[in-house]
Amino acid sequence: METSLGSLAFCMVINLLSGNPLTIEEEIYNDRSHFVVSTESAIYYLDKAGGGLSSIIDCDGIDWVHYNGSPHAKVPDGASGGFRGLPNFVFRSDDGGAGHPGFDQCISEQIDSNAIRTKSKSGKWVWLWRFHDDHVELTMERTDPNHSYWFLYEGPVAGSFNPYLKYWGTDLGGPRYEVPSLNHGESIADTWQWAYFGDQETNRVFFVAQQEHDHLNDIFSYMGNSGAGKDAEDGMVVFGFGRGTGAQSLMTAENVTFRFGFLERKIITQEDHEWAAACIEQMHRHKSNLH
Repeated sequence: METSLGSLAFCMVINLLSGNPLTIEEEIYNDRSHFVVSTESAIYYLDKAGGGLSSIIDCDGIDWVHYNGSPHAKVPDGASGGFRGLPNFVFRSDDGGAGHPGFDQCISEQIDSNAIRTKSKSGKWVWLWRFHDDHVELTMERTDPNHSYWFLYEGPVAGSFNPYLKYWGTDLGGPRYEVPSLNHGESIADTWQWAYFGDQETNRVFFVAQQEHDHLNDIFSYMGNSGAGKDAEDGMVVFGFGRGTGAQSLMTAENVTFRFGFLERKIITQEDHEWAAACIEQMHRHKSNLH
């Protein structure tokens, strides 16, 4: 089911298109306290206590995350709402849910005009969000030495679930059209540095990238909200840096930076893919300075 903004938030998008500067405001959204970060290319809703994004709204008012349920949802129902989010860092352990919208494991504070720092209530995890007009940088500053993490994007690509109309690509090639079903134990695994996700009827893709290259397993799949899997009525894409095929988190390093955002072009040809690669890799070369 396609998701869209309410009238107030949609007006925020229109204001962005007129060239207004990046802003961070506080708002109650889905009955929870959020930072609402408005940029030229997107609006990001950061759940302050969850420490993760519950919505990423593009300039057409479409939500590419659309967290809208209980974080304690069961498999497979949670694919239509409760499992969704970004980055969903910590899985299991006493800090399980840190980085995932809907949980209450974190404290988030604005520390600069475009920066927010999130800490787990235990103090074992700290990450920094820095927002730019065309992308977001997210750096894992402190980790629990006794537990691993992953970086996940879980949500409906272009606001809807229909894997047969979607595509994706990575630094190893694209666009790709495979539709593995996580419900049935299917996923595609490799070691990627970046990936993008698109819809064949949308002139835009969402990308995620890891600055520091590693050799840990990454996965791509789809999860439906019923036993029908990729043929279910609703669901989400599941992409994970540092995720094992058996839902194990694998990352342990500190000072790892992730980037994500939108690229305003449909990826159809090899030339399109090369254009996307150049855009993402140019952002990789960008270094932000916190002061």
